[in-house]
Amino acid sequence: MASVNWSGMGFAQEFEKLNLAAQAAYEHKNYPDAIRLYQQVLGTINPVEMPAAHAETRNNLSVALLKSGNAQAALEQASGTEQIFSGIRDPQRQAIALGNIAAALVELQRYDEGLEKYQLSADLFKQTGNSEMRSYVLREISVLQMKRGKQVDSLFAMDAALATKGKLNWRESIIKSLVRIIRRMMGSN
Repeated sequence: MASVNWSGMGFAQEFEKLNLAAQAAYEHKNYPDAIRLYQQVLGTINPVEMPAAHAETRNNLSVALLKSGNAQAALEQASGTEQIFSGIRDPQRQAIALGNIAAALVELQRYDEGLEKYQLSADLFKQTGNSEMRSYVLREISVLQMKRGKQVDSLFAMDAALATKGKLNWRESIIKSLVRIIRRMMGSN
């Protein structure tokens, strides 16, 4: 690991340089480099003095680890960050952290736990008004319900995801119509 200059501006420059390099590696799908660089970024952050930056970097590292196929390490990095974001009253990043935890749990085939975290994430995204991210999480819930053999629950989750979208494509319109038919058959609206 490179030595870190902890003096004022040197720290900020080192942090920014490493963080940008990690983001670039991730965007270019070079996950091993992204992992290495995010780990170096973590080495520059005092978690007591900068809890949000530390938690954010752990979440970024978690996603890179998950993309590289290491779901257990991804879960370990993301776990606990949701509590940090809750503590600093940042529901947006708390929801993202819960989604990262859920994705790792699902990859580890811990579906019930993953579903619980996804639902918490969707609720927080609803509170923050982030309909795009809420829609994404609800789609993940739908996919997870399908994996669990709960097709009707899957359709209802997809319906909730589509309800947050403005304009639907033809496939989404068909799904919406199917859900309406199923609701009528079940006697609910």
